[in-house]
Amino acid sequence: MTAAGQPSQNETDFNGILLAPAPWKLKARMWHFLVSPLKANTINGKSNAVFPAGWAAPFQAEPLAEGEFVTGHPGVIMLVQYTESPVGPYDELIYIAGKFSMHKEPDSNETNKAETGFRITRIYVSTKETAANGRRNWNIAKELAEFKYTRHSDGSWDLAVFPSNPLISETLETPAEVRRPNIPFFHISIHPIPILGSLCIPINFNILGSYFRLLNPPIPNGPPGSSPALVKSNTNSDGSIKEPKWASLVPGIKGKMRLVTYKPKVDVGSDLEGEDGRKRKAHLAIADGVNFPAVVPWKMGAYLEDVDIHFDAPEWL
Repeated sequence: MTAAGQPSQNETDFNGILLAPAPWKLKARMWHFLVSPLKANTINGKSNAVFPAGWAAPFQAEPLAEGEFVTGHPGVIMLVQYTESPVGPYDELIYIAGKFSMHKEPDSNETNKAETGFRITRIYVSTKETAANGRRNWNIAKELAEFKYTRHSDGSWDLAVFPSNPLISETLETPAEVRRPNIPFFHISIHPIPILGSLCIPINFNILGSYFRLLNPPIPNGPPGSSPALVKSNTNSDGSIKEPKWASLVPGIKGKMRLVTYKPKVDVGSDLEGEDGRKRKAHLAIADGVNFPAVVPWKMGAYLEDVDIHFDAPEWL
């Protein structure tokens, strides 16, 4: 890797995608918004989350629902612009549904406690390199999307994420309006909070210990016709298959935080007709509820700048 965080042109996997094993050191700016904890149903003594529509891609929803849902923990919406990484700059949109336990057979002497951690159930990234390596390195269920981030002179941001079409060649000759559909499935504007937003607060997630541990189950290949970057998480770089295991990781995050708020910009109502045949009034949400959940984050969030992130190799369980 070069000093600017660009990947060196060396080893690739069986799909010709740059290999970048853990650990990763990254630099970024990011936005965090908490979401109220999911409700849960208890079936046969097991707590099952009541997920919102769009919480996971259908092809990997079953493994991402594995284990028991741990109630009482908030979800998180995150948007990240990585300026440096082992695979170069890229963008990311994340939905963390909440905390889950790993499915574990009971121990006869009851000394083994269930492993628990937050789970990323929907995540989009802008490059195939981070998608493939994220799926293999940490069982992170990355999909591909197009991103458009715009910063305005008043300190506000416009953040939009669009569907990615893997069947369209990504070349300079392909018109931008073809490569990037003009309807985002996620769209918000971010605004500084007067007075409070001027405060810059140093943060270090390490002081929270293992609370923000990620615990991800093995995930499958993408569906037929999808990008080869959507590789099965237990696929070796040469295409061979290894034993599937869960991945446990506590990311290191340090940076400077400012308080912000947001406005939803996805119209999920104006094109729908009611029983009387009339169109409903416009209803705005953060997402379309299909490609990403149209949940309602808390109004006050965090904008982090000058962020240093460290993703170690996981503990395989």
